[in-house]
Amino acid sequence: MKLTVLGARGSMPVSGRQYMTYGSATSCYLIETETEAVYFDAGSGIVNTSNFKDKRISIFLSHPHLDHLLGLPFCPMLSERDRNIVLYGMEKDDLSVRDQVDHVFSQPAWPLHLVNYPADLSYMGLKDKDRIILSDLSISWERGNHPGDCLILKAEENGKSIVYATDYEHEKEADERLISFASGADILIYDSQYDEEEYESKRGYGHSTPEHGIGIFEKCKAKKLLFTHHDPFADDEMLNAAGKRYASVDPNVLFAREGDIFTV
Repeated sequence: MKLTVLGARGSMPVSGRQYMTYGSATSCYLIETETEAVYFDAGSGIVNTSNFKDKRISIFLSHPHLDHLLGLPFCPMLSERDRNIVLYGMEKDDLSVRDQVDHVFSQPAWPLHLVNYPADLSYMGLKDKDRIILSDLSISWERGNHPGDCLILKAEENGKSIVYATDYEHEKEADERLISFASGADILIYDSQYDEEEYESKRGYGHSTPEHGIGIFEKCKAKKLLFTHHDPFADDEMLNAAGKRYASVDPNVLFAREGDIFTV
């Protein structure tokens, strides 16, 4: 599997020279195999994607908050006729995945529903703790801990795995689920929006810290830890400093940078 970081910013896109190293786009991670192109979330980073003529396109939403789906109308493949795209997400509050997305992308906020784009877009609801097989790739999920709920997603191929735990706030039961779900992962992508001092005033916001992420990483025995959902006010200087600090603890602990590519 090849993992590409298309967007690692949290809450909202940012702009400015101070964000050039880690990027300005919101959550979007691309996982590729020989036949599949799977997106975990569709934040503004999805506009940075390649155009895959020969691969099946699937988009898995961890949850329908704006920063995780605001790139959808600008996904270039939605403008291609005869392109099939499946959008997966949680059904919640008696709303289907399509209802949730249409609530955002419809008049007066947006001129079109996404199904009115040229591509053939379909929606599929995800049930608790299930699995979908996409030819050579398996996608499974577990409940996280975030206001309004959020899915932790996992991609597996040939014994290798990538776990995506964004918008996750640590607490005992959720941690137990995550540690079990991410056991032995080749890459654990973990929400680290706040440092420990900030977190004290942000409890209940649905995000975590690098310190707690390292604890999860050690307990689940993952091989690489990739911090994500960078605070929009955390610039390159701040993230560089944090990256050096945690890399000194373990060189396999990194802060995700837009454009990073990993192969597992």
